[in-house]
Amino acid sequence: MVHENNPRLMRAWLLSVLVAVCACATQTPQARFKIQLVGENTVWIPAVRNSTDGDLRLPGTNPLRSLAEMAGKISLDERATVMTLLRESLKRELEQRKVRARFPEEHDARFAVLPSGHETAARIARDGGLEGTVLLSEIRRWDAEAPGLVRLWVEFKLVRIDDAGLLWERRVQKVIPTNRSGNLAEIHQDAVKEVIRELF
Repeated sequence: MVHENNPRLMRAWLLSVLVAVCACATQTPQARFKIQLVGENTVWIPAVRNSTDGDLRLPGTNPLRSLAEMAGKISLDERATVMTLLRESLKRELEQRKVRARFPEEHDARFAVLPSGHETAARIARDGGLEGTVLLSEIRRWDAEAPGLVRLWVEFKLVRIDDAGLLWERRVQKVIPTNRSGNLAEIHQDAVKEVIRELF
């Protein structure tokens, strides 16, 4: 028990209580994506930004292809990445919920990638003739090096194009245990599925 005549101990105790309360407050779950946010509008899904130190390419499952990549006959750029897997999963999930989802490069190849800042992204989209909303995604961390675990941090913003209004944002930051037997491609796929479950 803290002695009431010792102000230093009392201040330390109050500080620890305050830190504990703040920590609990930050754990409030964020809202899931609601279809009502977009209504009949198109959701444009630009390329997912990779802010990690790695390129996050999925490992090849074809040994002949891997040999061809090492020999320089096939470009590594042709291999799927966590970013493309996540982007395609977002589009598929929205379409299953009857939302009109499109990639911006279907309208204009210059808009495949948009800035992560929602106001700038909305302005560029608006100047390029896009209408509706844009769903920005950024991978801040994606670490599958630890055996049996994927540590990830991915941020999402849904932005209204006409006035750059931020309609929704979500951060998925968690450690995901993997249940597969060391197949890195399947581990990444399972982690993407978990991110999608968190969003919807």
